[in-house]
Amino acid sequence: MKLDIYQPLFAASHAGWRSLLEKKLARVFTSPSHGHFSKWLAATQQIPCACTGHIELAVPVIEIGRAGELNPRQHALAIQALKTLHPWRKGPFRFFGAHIDSEWRCDKKWARLTAHLGSLENKSVLDVGCGNGYYMLRMLGAGARTVIGVDPALLFLAQFTALTQCVKPPPGAYLLPLPFAQVPDQLNNFDYVFSMGVLYHRRHPQAHLRRLLRHVKPGGKVFIETLILDTPASTQLIPRHRYAGMKNVWSIASPKRLLEWLDECGFENPQLHHVQATDHAEQRSTAWMTNYSLADFLCAQDAGKTIEGYPAPVRAIFSALRP
Repeated sequence: MKLDIYQPLFAASHAGWRSLLEKKLARVFTSPSHGHFSKWLAATQQIPCACTGHIELAVPVIEIGRAGELNPRQHALAIQALKTLHPWRKGPFRFFGAHIDSEWRCDKKWARLTAHLGSLENKSVLDVGCGNGYYMLRMLGAGARTVIGVDPALLFLAQFTALTQCVKPPPGAYLLPLPFAQVPDQLNNFDYVFSMGVLYHRRHPQAHLRRLLRHVKPGGKVFIETLILDTPASTQLIPRHRYAGMKNVWSIASPKRLLEWLDECGFENPQLHHVQATDHAEQRSTAWMTNYSLADFLCAQDAGKTIEGYPAPVRAIFSALRP
């Protein structure tokens, strides 16, 4: 992976944080944090270089390339390379006619979110915990000028690169493979900041909220999508060991508690927009994600509980303004 892919971003960026960001990214690529990164990088390079101008981002299944633009041999090589990048958690995508059926039907969450977004036309966006970039691309499809995603998982960077490297001109989205805490504070003038599926993974959720606030410009908006404890009380669930099979769930707040946190952290006009129980139509195992999924982590005798006995996953969308 070369820093060349970020040159359009660097060229349009403030020198004060550009040099710092270049150094951070250079360290990631020279000393990657995951031993499989070279294998994933090789997989992206095995995809035949068939440049395409066809990219459809304002549709539930993001389309990159058209069926027939790759010959049968090239198509087979592309599918083999993409399968090497298993598991595909976020999507769905259609890549030169091949349907990548991801674990999460992210189009469903995006549809819920867009009902409350307003216009992204010509806006700058930061997507924290962006995964493989599905939402980043949907944001571009909704008119955003530039989208920067942040996620330290190098597999997601490989998936994003595999999908977008064939598109000419590049779509205008950049995935920074860094922990959110390493994003320079000077990168702080976004119209919108999104944090989706991240808050409950943070040991210190209020610190995460304060950092989100620092990166959105005055008058800008933050959207948070997260697991909640579906109760009217101001409380939170602190799981012991695991929640729905996940080891890194530190706390799940009720809506009232999260609205209080947003107020305490300096946000203005915090709002709860939508509450939705996660179902098997939205999260499931597929041929592109053959690991355990939602069905494996709900109690067989009571689907309203996880296998640990906690309330089954319910997710909510919140927003707030920076004064």
